[in-house]
Amino acid sequence: MIFGVDLRASPTRPTSVAVLDHDGRLCSLASMSQDEEIAGIGKKDQSNLIAIGSPLSLPKGLCCLEATCPCETDIPQSKGRQAEMELARMKISCFFTNKRSIMRTLIYRGITVANQLRSRGHKVIEVYPHGSKVILFGDRIPPKKSPETLPFMKDHLSPLVDGLDPHLKTLDGNRCNAILNAYTGLLHHQEETDSLGTEDEGWVVLPRLPR
Repeated sequence: MIFGVDLRASPTRPTSVAVLDHDGRLCSLASMSQDEEIAGIGKKDQSNLIAIGSPLSLPKGLCCLEATCPCETDIPQSKGRQAEMELARMKISCFFTNKRSIMRTLIYRGITVANQLRSRGHKVIEVYPHGSKVILFGDRIPPKKSPETLPFMKDHLSPLVDGLDPHLKTLDGNRCNAILNAYTGLLHHQEETDSLGTEDEGWVVLPRLPR
């Protein structure tokens, strides 16, 4: 099974999880709060592919993101990880993983959950839903808080994911991201993705880039 996780920074805000089978059919949509719930997705005796829409690693040289810690990146002038620098060069907006990041809590949680899932035998990849949207749907995506965003996502996800129709009335932005993350995971399973980054800092998986 292929899981897409739209991880939230805090357990007080439910994390959306979408599950696709290998044929790309939506099997379930769920909301989870605690790390233990998220780490428990999938059968314990079965390896699954899990695509998480959050940074899952730190820049090389950093042991944390705390300003009081003396750790430094191997490339001091770097704004973040190599993958994020590559996204910026592609003009795909993103947050950088560094000690000034406003996403510090989410990054820590993503690393923790990913490690828990890997320890249970699952294959975990980092995906970036905004990047997937730009590559799959073009760069004229409505702004995140625009009233046009949700209808746009429903219209564009429906042709890609079988079994979505019964869930259309209950979809929100987070569930759309979870489904998109799972779909990116499906493309990865089908060897139809590209990865940005390095082995040392981790990879961000995107739908295959235009050649």
